[in-house]
Amino acid sequence: MSESLAALPLPVAVVASAALGERSCSTGTLTYVSYEPPLVATPLATTSRTLALVRESGTFTLSLLADDQAEVAVRASRRSEHDTFAEQGIPLLDDDRGPAVAGASLVLWCALESATETDAAVLCVGRVEGSRAGEREPLLRFGRRYRALGEAVEVAEEARYPL
Repeated sequence: MSESLAALPLPVAVVASAALGERSCSTGTLTYVSYEPPLVATPLATTSRTLALVRESGTFTLSLLADDQAEVAVRASRRSEHDTFAEQGIPLLDDDRGPAVAGASLVLWCALESATETDAAVLCVGRVEGSRAGEREPLLRFGRRYRALGEAVEVAEEARYPL
């Protein structure tokens, strides 16, 4: 059944956090949970250093990667001993609110609302407290491959929902 999830197109994000003089990041996905209040969710492995820093700081960032940043996604997924940004050569957007990926399509700064544990992951729900939108198209993951967004589909009338 879990194989079918590879057919679900998802935005590719780098999840990052900093605490106690350390910072870490990992590759993940995200989805919005609520428009008002603005809530988003991302899963992190229970063994993740990034998760430990999220729990310590109570904050995290989500950098929705641009469609030319697939290599950044690959590097962020690698294990690092200390600072994933520095060790993996990930371009850093250093902000007082938390570390993020420079050049990302969108950056969200979040406060941890809840963390729900499953067998191998923790679903982190964050309240969006700040954002920075770039002008680049997002990177997607579909069918176990990185992909670009593609052309907009024209319809006679757009559906009425907040996003």
